[in-house]
Formats: sequence, C-alpha cells, structure tokens
Amino acid sequence: MSYVVYNTTTTRLMNSNYYKTPAAAKAALTRAVKADNTKIRSEYAVAETNDFYNNIEKTVERTHALTGEKFRERANTPFACSPSSETYWAS
Repeated sequence: MSYVVYNTTTTRLMNSNYYKTPAAAKAALTRAVKADNTKIRSEYAVAETNDFYNNIEKTVERTHALTGEKFRERANTPFACSPSSETYWAS
C-alpha cells in the first residue's frame, strides 16, 4: 500500500512520488509548502494510491493531435503519453 499527495481542486499529483505511510506523505507535503511559498497547505490532501486512481482522480477533455477529435483522459497523464501531443506521435 502506498500514498500520494494531490491538489484537491485539480486532482493533479504534487509530485511523482509514492509514500509508504500517510505520515511520510504529510511530511513531504509540509516540506514542499515550506520550500515553496506559493503552495497552500489546505489545497492538498493525502490519499491511498488505489483509492486516488479509482475514485478521486478527475478526467480532462483534450483534442487529439492528428484527428482533432475530443477525448477524455486522466488528469495526470504525462504530456508525452497523451495522444493530444505531437510528442506522442513523433516518437
């Protein structure tokens, strides 16, 4: 079991790290808030990884780079792995 830190509004992950305990995730969030004055602690939460991916993470609408069709994908899909980017099709 692992834990992630995510933005409660956008459901974007704070970073790509997975933490072994909720306490470790909260500690990482505290360090990130202290290091970056633009982060607001109340905008972030900690969740168990499976719960986050199955129940919390939002989807976003994007436009397919080749066909121009709209489609939905997870908010945390890396840009290079998204059919909406030219990088995806160029590699």
